[in-house]
Amino acid sequence: MQLSERGAIRSAIADGGFHLYPAGHLVEIIQEGLAGDGLRDNFDPTTTPAKVMRVAGPEGHARAIFERDRALLCERLERMSPDYDIESVFTRMMAAAPAMAKRYYGIDDFSVPHPKVVEYFFEGYNDLYKDGDWFAFNVNSAEAKELDVPIGIYFKRDQVSPGHPELTTLHEANHAMQDAAGLAAAGHHYIPWMDEGFADALGRCMLARATEDWELIAKLKASRMEVEVTDPRKVTYHYGEETAALILLRGRLPFFRALLKARAREPFAIDWNTFACRIKEGFDPHVALATSYRGKKPEAFRKQFDREESQFRKEPDFDQMDLRVLSLFLATQAPACIPTDEYEAALWLTAAVNERPCPYPVDPSAVPEELRAKIPAWRGDAPIPAETIPVELWEKAPILATKIVIPEGDVPHELNAGVAALAAKYFILKRSIGGVTVYEPYGGGLPYRMATGEVRCAY
Repeated sequence: MQLSERGAIRSAIADGGFHLYPAGHLVEIIQEGLAGDGLRDNFDPTTTPAKVMRVAGPEGHARAIFERDRALLCERLERMSPDYDIESVFTRMMAAAPAMAKRYYGIDDFSVPHPKVVEYFFEGYNDLYKDGDWFAFNVNSAEAKELDVPIGIYFKRDQVSPGHPELTTLHEANHAMQDAAGLAAAGHHYIPWMDEGFADALGRCMLARATEDWELIAKLKASRMEVEVTDPRKVTYHYGEETAALILLRGRLPFFRALLKARAREPFAIDWNTFACRIKEGFDPHVALATSYRGKKPEAFRKQFDREESQFRKEPDFDQMDLRVLSLFLATQAPACIPTDEYEAALWLTAAVNERPCPYPVDPSAVPEELRAKIPAWRGDAPIPAETIPVELWEKAPILATKIVIPEGDVPHELNAGVAALAAKYFILKRSIGGVTVYEPYGGGLPYRMATGEVRCAY
C-alpha cells in the first residue's frame, strides 16, 4: 500500500531527536502552515519534503528551533519509501497470534479474520463512520450485529504509520481474545480502560515476544511520548494501559485471568470505575476488587475468585521479558484535555443517561429475549421508550442502563457540534436504529471516561 503524508511524517517523528515536545505538534504546525492541509495525500519522498519546507512555522525565537526540526524531518522523509508492505506485517503478526492467545489467555485454536485496509470505516457497508479518523477498528460479534458490518480488524489507510501496524494488529487481536476469554452472556459491555488498557499492555508483551525487535519497541515508546500524547483519544488509551499494567505487575497473569472470569460472570456487580481509581491510588488489586464489588454475595464472590486465581497459578506466569516490557511502558499519564464545546456536550450526555425517570429510549437489541414479551413497546427494530420498560426489568437486565440512546434530534442545538466531535473521536457511538440516527454514550464509554477523570476540559 502507499503511505499517506501524515503517516510518513508521524513515523519520522517517532524516530526521535526533535527539539519540540511533544514533537507530534509538528504535524499541527505543518497543517496550519499549509492552510489546513490534512496531509492525507499520498506520500512522495520528493514532493512531500518540498511541501513541508514551504511551512514558515512560528515567529520569534521558536523559528530557528522549528527550522532545525523541519530539516531533520525532511531529511528522514527523503529517505523513506512511499510503499509500505503492510500485508507482510499482517501475515507475521496473525501467525504469532494463536501462540500468544494460548500463553496469555489460555485460549486454544485462536483465530480471527485477516486484517483489511480500507479508505474509511466501514467502506462498502455504511457511511456512519466515514469521517471517523482513528488508526484501526476491531469489530466483534456484538458490534457486527449493531453496525451491520463483518467481524474483523480494519485499518484506515491514511492513518497507517510504519512501526505501528505490528502492535495495532496484536492490540486488535487482543480484543477478540478478551471476548473469547471473558465475554459475558449478556453480550459485550465496553469498559474503555479495561478493554483498551489490557489490549495495549498485553499487546506490547506479545509484540516483544513475537519479534524481539527492540528498535521497534523503542520507536513505539517514542511515538507514545511524542506523537500519541497530542491526540486526546490516545491519551485515554494510555490512561487505561497504565491502569492495566499496574494490575498486571501487582497481580500478575493469574489475577488477570481470574478477573476476566469474574467479569464474564458478574459484569455489573463490580464498580469498574472504583476499581480503576483504587488501582491508580495504589491499592493491592485484590483489595481494590473486593472493595469495588457491589453484588449481593461478596463472600461467595471472593472465594470463587480465589479458587480460580489459585488454579491459574499452576500455569505459566509472566517472565522477565514480560515484566521489562510492562515496566518500559508504565508512566504517569496526564488526562485528555478536550475543547470546551466538546466537554460541555460530554457533561450533558453523561447526565442524560443517568436521568431518572429516563426520558430517552433504549436500544431494543439489549433486551434479553426472555424479557421482550414483558415490554409492550418492544418492536425489535426501533428504539424503546424507557418509560415503557417495567421497573423490575432494569434490575433483571442491568445492561439496559448502558444501552440508553439519544436521538440526534434530541441534542440541544448549541451542543450539536460538540456531540458530533465526540462521535468522530469514538467517545460515543453514532448508529442508526430503525431508521433513526442516535448517539449511544456508553457505546464509546463516555460515562466511564468522565467518571475516572481521564477526560478533562481545556480552555
